Amino acid sequence: MTTAFQFFAALLVGVCYYMLAIAMTVYDGIFSLIFQPIIAVILTTIGIGFVWIVGLPIRLSPRLRSWWIKHWWVSFVIGAVAFGMMCTSWHPSFRIQVWNPDLESQEDSFHPLLGFGGWLLTIFAVFHFYPPFKPFWRAERPPQVLNLM
Repeated sequence: MTTAFQFFAALLVGVCYYMLAIAMTVYDGIFSLIFQPIIAVILTTIGIGFVWIVGLPIRLSPRLRSWWIKHWWVSFVIGAVAFGMMCTSWHPSFRIQVWNPDLESQEDSFHPLLGFGGWLLTIFAVFHFYPPFKPFWRAERPPQVLNLM
Protein backbone atom coordinates (compact mmCIF):
# COMPACT_ATOMS: atom_id res chain seq x y z
CA MET A 1 0.00 0.00 0.00
CA THR A 2 2.83 2.41 0.78
CA THR A 3 4.45 1.86 -2.63
CA ALA A 4 1.16 2.56 -4.41
CA PHE A 5 0.69 5.77 -2.41
CA GLN A 6 4.30 6.81 -3.12
CA PHE A 7 3.82 6.08 -6.83
CA PHE A 8 0.69 8.21 -7.14
CA ALA A 9 2.18 11.03 -5.04
CA ALA A 10 5.31 11.06 -7.24
CA LEU A 11 3.13 10.90 -10.37
CA LEU A 12 1.06 13.87 -9.22
CA VAL A 13 4.08 15.99 -8.32
CA GLY A 14 5.98 15.02 -11.48
CA VAL A 15 3.03 15.84 -13.74
CA CYS A 16 2.48 19.18 -11.98
CA TYR A 17 6.14 20.16 -12.43
CA TYR A 18 6.04 19.06 -16.06
CA MET A 19 2.86 21.00 -16.81
CA LEU A 20 4.24 24.11 -15.12
CA ALA A 21 7.42 23.90 -17.20
CA ILE A 22 5.43 23.40 -20.41
CA ALA A 23 3.13 26.32 -19.59
CA MET A 24 6.15 28.56 -19.07
CA THR A 25 7.81 27.63 -22.37
CA VAL A 26 5.34 26.34 -24.98
CA TYR A 27 1.70 26.89 -25.74
CA ASP A 28 0.33 25.59 -29.05
CA GLY A 29 -3.35 26.13 -28.39
CA ILE A 30 -5.94 23.49 -27.64
CA PHE A 31 -3.66 20.61 -28.66
CA SER A 32 -1.25 21.50 -25.84
CA LEU A 33 -4.11 21.26 -23.37
CA ILE A 34 -5.08 17.80 -24.66
CA PHE A 35 -1.80 16.07 -25.45
CA GLN A 36 0.65 17.55 -22.94
CA PRO A 37 -1.03 15.96 -19.87
CA ILE A 38 -0.87 12.57 -21.62
CA ILE A 39 2.81 13.07 -22.42
CA ALA A 40 3.36 14.28 -18.84
CA VAL A 41 1.91 11.07 -17.39
CA ILE A 42 3.97 8.90 -19.76
CA LEU A 43 7.26 10.73 -19.10
CA THR A 44 6.67 10.91 -15.36
CA THR A 45 5.96 7.17 -15.25
CA ILE A 46 9.24 6.54 -17.06
CA GLY A 47 10.97 8.89 -14.60
CA ILE A 48 9.44 7.03 -11.65
CA GLY A 49 10.72 3.77 -13.11
CA PHE A 50 14.21 5.27 -13.32
CA VAL A 51 14.22 6.60 -9.75
CA TRP A 52 12.74 3.30 -8.53
CA ILE A 53 15.77 1.49 -9.98
CA VAL A 54 18.19 4.07 -8.56
CA GLY A 55 16.53 3.87 -5.12
CA LEU A 56 16.12 0.10 -5.12
CA PRO A 57 18.82 -0.35 -2.43
CA ILE A 58 16.66 1.77 -0.09
CA ARG A 59 13.77 -0.62 -0.62
CA LEU A 60 15.72 -3.90 -0.51
CA SER A 61 18.31 -3.35 2.21
CA PRO A 62 16.67 -3.45 5.66
CA ARG A 63 19.60 -1.60 7.23
CA LEU A 64 19.57 1.20 4.66
CA ARG A 65 15.79 1.38 4.76
CA SER A 66 15.71 1.77 8.54
CA TRP A 67 18.36 4.52 8.28
CA TRP A 68 16.32 6.25 5.57
CA ILE A 69 13.14 6.08 7.67
CA LYS A 70 14.98 7.27 10.79
CA HIS A 71 16.42 10.21 8.81
CA TRP A 72 13.13 11.01 7.06
CA TRP A 73 14.12 14.67 6.63
CA VAL A 74 16.71 13.71 3.97
CA SER A 75 13.86 13.42 1.45
CA PHE A 76 12.82 16.98 2.27
CA VAL A 77 16.39 18.24 1.81
CA ILE A 78 16.60 16.48 -1.56
CA GLY A 79 13.22 17.94 -2.51
CA ALA A 80 14.32 21.44 -1.49
CA VAL A 81 17.54 21.14 -3.51
CA ALA A 82 15.48 19.89 -6.46
CA PHE A 83 13.06 22.81 -6.17
CA GLY A 84 16.04 25.17 -6.07
CA MET A 85 17.43 23.55 -9.21
CA MET A 86 14.09 24.00 -10.98
CA CYS A 87 13.92 27.68 -9.99
CA THR A 88 17.55 28.27 -10.95
CA SER A 89 17.00 26.68 -14.37
CA TRP A 90 14.67 29.55 -15.30
CA HIS A 91 17.00 32.29 -14.02
CA PRO A 92 18.02 34.56 -16.93
CA SER A 93 21.71 33.74 -16.53
CA PHE A 94 21.00 30.01 -16.98
CA ARG A 95 18.35 30.12 -19.71
CA ILE A 96 19.17 28.74 -23.14
CA GLN A 97 17.95 29.86 -26.54
CA VAL A 98 16.02 27.38 -28.68
CA TRP A 99 14.72 27.78 -32.21
CA ASN A 100 10.93 27.75 -32.61
CA PRO A 101 10.16 26.72 -36.22
CA ASP A 102 6.52 27.83 -35.99
CA LEU A 103 7.40 31.39 -35.02
CA GLU A 104 10.77 31.30 -36.81
CA SER A 105 12.50 32.94 -33.89
CA GLN A 106 14.68 32.20 -30.88
CA GLU A 107 12.92 31.63 -27.56
CA ASP A 108 14.10 31.26 -23.97
CA SER A 109 13.93 27.85 -22.35
CA PHE A 110 14.96 26.15 -19.11
CA HIS A 111 18.53 25.04 -18.59
CA PRO A 112 18.22 21.34 -19.48
CA LEU A 113 20.53 19.89 -16.83
CA LEU A 114 19.09 21.94 -13.98
CA GLY A 115 15.48 21.55 -15.09
CA PHE A 116 15.55 17.83 -15.87
CA GLY A 117 17.81 17.04 -12.90
CA GLY A 118 15.56 18.98 -10.53
CA TRP A 119 12.50 17.22 -11.90
CA LEU A 120 14.07 13.77 -11.41
CA LEU A 121 15.33 14.64 -7.92
CA THR A 122 11.85 15.83 -6.97
CA ILE A 123 10.35 12.55 -8.15
CA PHE A 124 13.06 10.66 -6.22
CA ALA A 125 12.36 12.62 -3.02
CA VAL A 126 8.61 12.05 -3.22
CA PHE A 127 8.78 8.41 -4.32
CA HIS A 128 11.27 7.43 -1.62
CA PHE A 129 9.71 9.35 1.26
CA TYR A 130 8.80 7.15 4.22
CA PRO A 131 6.98 8.88 7.06
CA PRO A 132 8.62 8.50 10.50
CA PHE A 133 5.34 7.09 11.84
CA LYS A 134 3.15 4.20 10.80
CA PRO A 135 0.42 5.13 8.34
CA PHE A 136 -3.10 4.99 9.75
CA TRP A 137 -3.89 1.80 7.81
CA ARG A 138 -0.93 0.01 9.45
CA ALA A 139 -1.15 1.45 12.94
CA GLU A 140 -1.90 -1.00 15.69
CA ARG A 141 -5.16 -0.29 17.44
CA PRO A 142 -5.51 -0.77 21.19
CA PRO A 143 -7.70 -3.72 22.16
CA GLN A 144 -11.32 -2.92 22.72
CA VAL A 145 -12.61 -3.48 26.22
CA LEU A 146 -16.21 -4.50 26.48
CA ASN A 147 -18.16 -3.13 29.38
CA LEU A 148 -20.91 -5.61 30.04
CA MET A 149 -22.55 -3.79 32.95
